[in-house]
Amino acid sequence: MLEYYYGVNYADEFEQLFGKTYIGKNPTKLKNSYYILKFGFTGLKTNTAEDLVESFRWTTLVSFDSFCSQYGLNLEYLKDGEPADILNDFLAQFRKNVDGRIYVIIDEYDHFANELLSFQTGLFSDIVTKTGFVRKWYEKIKDGTSNGIIGRFFATGVSPITLDSLTSGFNIATDYTQFETFNEMMGFTEEEVRFLISETLGDVSADEMEQIVDEMRTCYDGYLFNPHSKERLFNSNMSLNYLSAYLQTRRPPDSLLDTSITSDYSKMGKMFALKNKSSNYEVLQEIIEGKEQTAFMTAQYSLEKRFDKNDFTSLLFYLGYLTIDRPYAGMVKLRVPNYVVKELYFSCFEKLLEEEYKYELDISSVQTALTILALEGDNTNLIACIETVLSVMSNRDSIKTFRRTQVRGTFLMDEKYVKTICFTLCMLSKCYVVESENEANKGYSDIQLLKRPGIDVNFYAMIEFKYLSKADDKEENILCKLEAAKEQLGRYNDSAKFKGMHNLKKWAVVFVGDKCVRNEEVL
Repeated sequence: MLEYYYGVNYADEFEQLFGKTYIGKNPTKLKNSYYILKFGFTGLKTNTAEDLVESFRWTTLVSFDSFCSQYGLNLEYLKDGEPADILNDFLAQFRKNVDGRIYVIIDEYDHFANELLSFQTGLFSDIVTKTGFVRKWYEKIKDGTSNGIIGRFFATGVSPITLDSLTSGFNIATDYTQFETFNEMMGFTEEEVRFLISETLGDVSADEMEQIVDEMRTCYDGYLFNPHSKERLFNSNMSLNYLSAYLQTRRPPDSLLDTSITSDYSKMGKMFALKNKSSNYEVLQEIIEGKEQTAFMTAQYSLEKRFDKNDFTSLLFYLGYLTIDRPYAGMVKLRVPNYVVKELYFSCFEKLLEEEYKYELDISSVQTALTILALEGDNTNLIACIETVLSVMSNRDSIKTFRRTQVRGTFLMDEKYVKTICFTLCMLSKCYVVESENEANKGYSDIQLLKRPGIDVNFYAMIEFKYLSKADDKEENILCKLEAAKEQLGRYNDSAKFKGMHNLKKWAVVFVGDKCVRNEEVL
């Protein structure tokens, strides 16, 4: 949009492109007055320092070639050497040969930096410090603004890590991420989603409209970028992926997460190993348990300074893994925005368990167990999977290791522990939306297996867990726990959410240590 509005070669199309808009009826004096120079920093090779420099240089040259072709220019500039020198020479040649100014647009300015943060923090520091080639490159951009060659600059990215490292070399930028005015720029409002549904799918009944919006709200809604903004936003990529599939098949996509952005989210696990691993894992544990995070939002980062819990939770916000829930005494409360992101956390947690306990979870057995539950209404296979995981952990004395290393905080063998393991296994299912009492905070059962968009099953489920240590392994204690679980399930069943669900299975489950001693269905 900026290219078409400011580009000198789109002046004849201004009325066609913008005539009916507010900006078209109230144009600014600089419209169609810039030569647009675009850079895109996705796909840079980050295996070694040499690979990164070469791919950065190549990307820069490709952008210059495209620029000259677009504007019919024949500029002679350096093709070899440091990227900063090439940029500097290009800008000098432009100033010598062209009567005009440049608008620089950079897409994903921090993409390669985030890649390096996942596994090569040393290389990251090398490229953005005072003598680093990226910092020098941005210094030439800054020089270009000072001498009038570059009139404006706009860059998109997801985190302010790179900018902090470049501050003295590039201290002319304003970060608009949390500007209240721009909140709705970052995604689709519900009104826009309803408009898209109508435009994409044609005539839909009122019931179908509400069903689609409700499913999309669960999976893709919830983002807020300023604590004072009121309108929460749907993830635009995921929403369009959903509607594209619905348009073709008249049902939701088989995968709730758009495969085109899966690779970006796959880096989540590596981010938890960044700098302060122990503190980061405590954050992961709290998120898994459904707890909100409280943070002063870090505006800029420096890996040379202390990197604490506040910095990490802020980084999760910038990466889209957490979003603002509400303002909180000068800070913000952060939460997981929606179900799709929650699935990513549990996927990360499952891989972490495998790494820490040195065992490979038999995912196919877990998925088979959940399929049997969904189609036959039998949970015994799922309970057996939970016992297997708990047995591996307890037999390896892992709980003591937890506390000694503090890698995973204070995750002790108790009722909460059993619930978390069950929840993690259930999140591997592709036939349910999995909810818990902690996250809903509405007095519902420990685990609820509910309707997933596009998937029909024969049975849904509620499971209430109770736990006893081996020291309390007495029949009267077991029966007391069992009756308490049954009483709770009966109460939940009368709630508006579950009343009338005839295919809802309810189980009261009691564990003693790593063994299930009662697994009774409540009718």
